[in-house]
Amino acid sequence: MDSLHQRLAVARQLARDAGALALSFQERLKRDDLVIVEKGPQDFVSEADRATERLIRDVLTTQFPEDGFLGEETGRTEGQAGMWIVDPIDGTSNYLRQHRHWCVSIAYVVADEPVLGVIFDPVNDELFHACKGEGAYLNEARLQGRKLQAGAGLVNIGYSARTALSTYLSTIEQLYLKGIEHRRLGSAALGLAYVAAGRFDGYVEAHINAWDVMAGVVIVREAGLRLDLKPVDNGYAIRAGLPGLVDLLP
Repeated sequence: MDSLHQRLAVARQLARDAGALALSFQERLKRDDLVIVEKGPQDFVSEADRATERLIRDVLTTQFPEDGFLGEETGRTEGQAGMWIVDPIDGTSNYLRQHRHWCVSIAYVVADEPVLGVIFDPVNDELFHACKGEGAYLNEARLQGRKLQAGAGLVNIGYSARTALSTYLSTIEQLYLKGIEHRRLGSAALGLAYVAAGRFDGYVEAHINAWDVMAGVVIVREAGLRLDLKPVDNGYAIRAGLPGLVDLLP
């Protein structure tokens, strides 16, 4: 097994283990016994986020000490090889309210290029994963790109407080003027996985963090779809989806 496939195998199992840990913390939510801190407007962190990231970080830094690590909750550590980029619970607001739309996101980046992505939805037991040049998968089923169907156009849209509300509202207006429906589900990583799986035709967001997007970048591209990523303000602007649709996205 070469080094990238070894990393993929570890990341796949680790995403499942992290998801199980996060699910176990939801029992404390039911007892109102989970410490939650508000980092900013609609931006929360809980004991579950921190414990899940610690698990992921500890395993990866032990298994691959030459790699760097960037996590949403614990920050960045440089390495000599690639960089792991992790969001332990993407969709924390959903998670804390026991909505279903949240996930664990693990990516591996080499020379600023994402080459491995794993997104695990513990609630539905769905593991999305991809390795550069080898296709994208949902559990063991290959994900294939498809063509935009007549009358299609359902886009997942993200919102960040780092961008003006007017930008977000303008995006919605432009989509509707082009006959494109939208949904906002609250987890960018899982939204991108759903694009790869054909559940959405596209995804658009004016500002997104690296830990929210890097795993999805690999999965979407390896599913044969288009993804445009533009660096902006310590993050990225993203448009992704069916090739015939992406040019229509704001």
